[in-house]
Amino acid sequence: MLIAVLDVLAVVSLVLGSIIMTISVYGVFRMPDVYSQLHAAGMASGLGAITILLASIATRDAATITDAVLVIVFLLLTAPISSHAIAWAAYRRQATPPAASGEPGI
Repeated sequence: MLIAVLDVLAVVSLVLGSIIMTISVYGVFRMPDVYSQLHAAGMASGLGAITILLASIATRDAATITDAVLVIVFLLLTAPISSHAIAWAAYRRQATPPAASGEPGI
């Protein structure tokens, strides 16, 4: 019974993560400025990838679960740092939305 529940949770986690990643990629392409694109990309790397990695619990393999947990920890540690670096670089370049500046986005 527990195996069936884990399998169902894994499928739900994979579907939910795939939906989040798809929406995030669409947001990166459609958002007008760097900061909005950065928010969409942060959702993809954070919530989407972690949700997909949580599906590895259904494998019931200690090595696979350990690898997934280490990747999740790595994402939680590095995603804010990279987002901050991108936002700081955009701020230093005086990034403005395309509608306000009259020229194409960065």
